[in-house]
Amino acid sequence: MLRTRFTDLLGLSLPVMNAPMSNHSGGTLAAAVSEAGGLGTFGASNGLGSDWLREQIAYIRATNDKPFGVGFITQLIELDPRNFEIALEERVPVVIFSFSDPEPWLSRARDAGAVTICQVQSPELARLAADAGADVLLVQGNEAGGHTGGMNLLPLLVAVVEEFPRLPVLAAGGITTGRALAAVLAAGAEGASLGTALLATPEAVEVPEAFKERVVLSDGQDTVFTRLYDLLGDSPWPTGIAGRVYRNRLVREWDGRDEAVMEHREELASDVAAARARHDPEVSSVYMGQGAGAVSGVRPAAEVVRQICADAEQLLLRLRGRTR
Repeated sequence: MLRTRFTDLLGLSLPVMNAPMSNHSGGTLAAAVSEAGGLGTFGASNGLGSDWLREQIAYIRATNDKPFGVGFITQLIELDPRNFEIALEERVPVVIFSFSDPEPWLSRARDAGAVTICQVQSPELARLAADAGADVLLVQGNEAGGHTGGMNLLPLLVAVVEEFPRLPVLAAGGITTGRALAAVLAAGAEGASLGTALLATPEAVEVPEAFKERVVLSDGQDTVFTRLYDLLGDSPWPTGIAGRVYRNRLVREWDGRDEAVMEHREELASDVAAARARHDPEVSSVYMGQGAGAVSGVRPAAEVVRQICADAEQLLLRLRGRTR
């Protein structure tokens, strides 16, 4: 059994959590990961409303009594704080923040009794999170699908682990196999956040089947880090944050042409919305990371997380045997 400060903190049997992916995760996936022994989470910065959030929390609690978490895109909370207030009111055990200074929200979550996790994309954000009193730092590398920063995982992970030895540090970005989990544990992480690894699961009910198929078909080389879909959206993103997506037809045509995109913004945004409605992966954003090449089929979430952890444990035991 892989035991770390992260598993001890929350009483987990597996040192993994599923990424709280807004619009890509909900109570079904979170409950499955928690039931399997990891930390199940889901994203609440998605515009689906307060009733939806309460339904997801109720579903998880009806499924099992294990810890779970709700994640927030930090800079969006002040635009509509209702879901954050509900998370505190519902006494959600774990609250996750990402992409900007977590205060004053983190202090309020801790005061409500929640364990706080801050996903960080730079050493500067890690310092802000640590100063705010985060219980766990989650280092996210550029390899990750969805929104992320510019630094690759390994150098950022090593820097944060060395600077904050008293805090449990988790890793995110490209972790879709036991070998990848073993690597970040060996580098000092005490667990990992799995995103792309769990997109192609039956429990990821928010992800269209056509998008799951794109993840399964990927060889890990068909993604790109781009601002394109952010230019066409309305959500504010900090400098240096962009999205890693499948390099589809729209991306191949428009990525890097920011001025032209803004000139045709209304038309392109309409095309993307229509493509999302019809689940067209060649125009709509399909957020997935560079670890997609290891996702070979649609499999139950519990099977995915247990196999990744079991494979990592075997590799680490083998490595330990070599060093004796």
